[in-house]
Amino acid sequence: MLQDLNPLPWGAQDRFQAHFIVKTQNQLDTDDLLAKTKLNTKGHFSTKKVLGVEWIGGELAASLNSDEELKNMILKLPYRDALIWVEPTKKGIRIHGKWKSSQELGITKELFEIYDRIAAHIKKHL
Repeated sequence: MLQDLNPLPWGAQDRFQAHFIVKTQNQLDTDDLLAKTKLNTKGHFSTKKVLGVEWIGGELAASLNSDEELKNMILKLPYRDALIWVEPTKKGIRIHGKWKSSQELGITKELFEIYDRIAAHIKKHL
């Protein structure tokens, strides 16, 4: 019997996400607190640059869109880090980016400052 040299990737994967949680006391209207970045980009693959940022979603997205300093901070990030989601959970709101391998996983000072600023906007809506 021959062994497959390229087996299918079943089981645990080497992919991770860092989640930042803003804890809440009450049950929330989830539609108002959904937000994600929609990026205007230039280039392909590793040369892809972010030219513009728009938040889409509920009321929180409108608040994030009005923050020009936040937009400027996101424009300085690499493309993969600029993809940000904000999603309510049962006991909080989580802020996270794309899945990354163990070698890529890490939070830079700039990314932490962006997540912290998003958390401040979330706290205004609670």
